[in-house]
Amino acid sequence: MQKKTAATRADRLDVRTKLILLCLIVFTGALVKDLAWGSVLFAVVAALCFAMGRARTALSFIGGYLVIVGLFALAGHLPAGAAGALGSAMLLARTAMPVALFAVVFATSTKTGDLTAALYALRMPRSLVIPFAIMLRYFPTLREEAAAVSASMRLRGLELSVRNLLTRPALMFEALAVPLMLRSAKIAEELAAAAVARGIDRPGRKTAYRRPAFRALDAAALAGTALACGALVAVRLHEGVAGVL
Repeated sequence: MQKKTAATRADRLDVRTKLILLCLIVFTGALVKDLAWGSVLFAVVAALCFAMGRARTALSFIGGYLVIVGLFALAGHLPAGAAGALGSAMLLARTAMPVALFAVVFATSTKTGDLTAALYALRMPRSLVIPFAIMLRYFPTLREEAAAVSASMRLRGLELSVRNLLTRPALMFEALAVPLMLRSAKIAEELAAAAVARGIDRPGRKTAYRRPAFRALDAAALAGTALACGALVAVRLHEGVAGVL
């Protein structure tokens, strides 16, 4: 019997609130790319995820962020070609981390029905709502399939490790990528069929078990994040203007 997990603040937030928060983080991340202020943005997003009750996810991303910053610093001590390639890759990964962290929290705390209800409440067209709803279910399902493929690889003596990736790259690619590609196509077909069977493309007014509702928790999350992101953008723009003058 599957154990139920207690609902967190992330689960209780209105889906529209989480969409606005995601847009705020994406917009701020596009403007704040340097190491210092980018790290502040990541700290803001991590603090938001802690407040939303997703401490484990935040801690895992914090560990990854520290590794990326360390590799970015290491790039300065490598030869020019390697330093440029590693530095560019780590810069891209570092700037994407705040968005990736909140996107994971969004995907794991949002039910498909709540998402479609929120999007229809925002008067979004059906051509946008249906792909978005299927995409939200696709990635968690694909993650479960990837874990199953990884477990089967371990049983065959092909553990997914750095050593195996370096010594047997072709075999590891075949053992991991081929089953995932085959399962990806099947998952997409199954999710699309399930959505159609539940009437997602039925014309007429849509109803939902839970109507979207804006609460005090949503107001607090929006106000705090907007204030922090607004301050970061203002400081970054001020530095840019000061640099020009």
